[in-house]
Amino acid sequence: MTAGPGAHAGMLRQEIKLYRNALTHFVAFCLAWFGLLAPGGVIAAAGSAVQTVYYHGVARQDYYTELLQLALSYPSGKAYQLKASGLFMPKQRAFDLMNARGGIDVLFGSVSHERLQHYRGVPFAILKGYNGWRVALINRQTPDILKGIHSKQHLRRLTAGQFLTWSDTQILRSNDLKVETSADGHGLYGMLERRRIDYFPLSVLEVAYELSLHQNSHLMIDPHLLLIYPTATWFYVAKDNNALADALLQGLQQAERDGSFERLFQRHFGAALQQLNLDTRSRILLDNPQLPANLSTTRQSGAIPQR
Repeated sequence: MTAGPGAHAGMLRQEIKLYRNALTHFVAFCLAWFGLLAPGGVIAAAGSAVQTVYYHGVARQDYYTELLQLALSYPSGKAYQLKASGLFMPKQRAFDLMNARGGIDVLFGSVSHERLQHYRGVPFAILKGYNGWRVALINRQTPDILKGIHSKQHLRRLTAGQFLTWSDTQILRSNDLKVETSADGHGLYGMLERRRIDYFPLSVLEVAYELSLHQNSHLMIDPHLLLIYPTATWFYVAKDNNALADALLQGLQQAERDGSFERLFQRHFGAALQQLNLDTRSRILLDNPQLPANLSTTRQSGAIPQR
């Protein structure tokens, strides 16, 4: 029996499909061979170079660099690769160098009126607002010093410790809380051990790690109190670097939609958040005058996460 016209047409369509698939793989191979296929599978336009994006500091694989790699892996019309700048300096100097296109292309930091005025922020809360959730390191000799503290009025009887240039210092003081500062980060731990300060509030995302760096100290994580103020941590680029800002925002939004952003966040922070038993703690809400008012209630501004 000979095949009819319909069968011949079906066989022809199948051959065309196989040919197209083979051609696609061949083109991809050629692009990769000649350097036009960027890391993450982004195809650069013929004759264009892959653009290198330099982040602050030395080469590392942490939450921020992995999130940058993820965001830049989505097609955005331009191919990017991420590299360490090798430059390490105080954050304000790094921001200024970034704006001058002096070897740093992207930084992360909290949102403030001043930063939004001088730099281009990427409006996506990369820490989901949890950087404004604070639990304290305390001295083991006073394990219940924060027990029964339910208001700012109660907390004002105690003295917090903070690093001199941290934005948290101004936030605590703007809420009329007593704060002692140090220009030496390690000095704060010594102040707490000598009980020159009563508590040292840190982000729920970092407090366990910070304590692990001081295992021989007489410090512990307070189990009673959670301080919360609205905040957002964003990526920033130079004020005129619109292309990179748009690529990062598009990539972050796509990562949120397909679930890869949440998976990355949970891999880095999920276990630490669970161990702090946040739902059982007393909560005190603080004001954050540094956060622009029009950002304080939106999802991507880092509004207070739900329980």
